[in-house]
Order: sequence, then C-alpha cells, then structure tokens
Amino acid sequence: MSEPPPDSAVLQETNDRWLDRLFRTEAPRLARFIRRAVRNQDEVHDLVQETFVKLVASPPPARPHTPDAYLRQIAKGILWCRTHRAPLRAKAIHVPIDEAPDLATAPEQEWMIDAADFMRRYEQALSELPALTREVFRLSRQQDLTYSQISKELGITVRAVELHMKKALRYLDHRVNTDG
Repeated sequence: MSEPPPDSAVLQETNDRWLDRLFRTEAPRLARFIRRAVRNQDEVHDLVQETFVKLVASPPPARPHTPDAYLRQIAKGILWCRTHRAPLRAKAIHVPIDEAPDLATAPEQEWMIDAADFMRRYEQALSELPALTREVFRLSRQQDLTYSQISKELGITVRAVELHMKKALRYLDHRVNTDG
C-alpha cells in the first residue's frame, strides 16, 4: 500500500520555510557579493531581492543542491544584463529636449535598426563557432536542454558541455558587444 501524495498546502509551507531559511542565511552573503560589483549601494538590496524572485520564478531546480552557488549564478546574470544593457537602455530612454527636433529618425526606428544590427552580429558570431560548440549552445539556449541531457545527446561529458558553453558565451559576448 502506498502513501497518498502530500497535500499541496503542506508542500507549499515546506517550500516557504526552506525559502525563508535560505533568504536569512544567503541574503547577507549575496549582498556582499553584489556590493562588490555595484557602484550605487542603494541598489544592492533591490538586486538581492530580484535574485530571490528569479530563484522562485525559475522552473526545474526548485531546490538546487548548492543554493548559494545557484543564487550567485542568478545574480551574475542579473549583473551582466544590467551592465551590458544599461547603456543601451539609457540611450534609448533619454533624449535631451534641445536635441529632440534634430532627430533624423524616430527613436522606435533607431531601436529597430539597433536590434536588427545586434541580431546580425549575433547570427554571424554564432555561425563562426566550431560545429560542436554551436550545437551545444543551440541545444542549451534554443532547445532548453539541461547540460546532462546535452551530454547524453551528443555523447560527451557534462564537463565538456560546460566548457563548450563557456567558450560559446565568451565568444558571442566578445563578438556581439565589441563589433560595430
């Protein structure tokens, strides 16, 4: 005779307690980690909270084996987006009033041109990757496969998948963000 499945309210309460304990233990460490990368110290707590929101909103690894490392990875992603996209966002949002009449193209049109240029550089850089690295990246980012699933599909180790992803991400970041 098997036990009945646990009540969803019980599971939710258990997850809430786990998350509360995790926040109490890891938030100060995460704040110190983020503080080293952020100039505006007022944003640190917002970024810590955003990291935990992404943890809760993220699918599969509801309880990662190493939550501190997982949280740092999420924070790194948030910080990366913040530093690499902030200049574009600031440029897109702010147009001094005295320059507004002199705009040759509408801001929306410029954004579309910038987005098309970005996609062109991204596609070009992606095509320049070695075949296996490109396939690992495609399976991870376009097919949403885990590193373990990719390793099984391609017959390589999980460590090899990690190395190919690191190589792809570094190359794409360099090519897309430095080419003009």
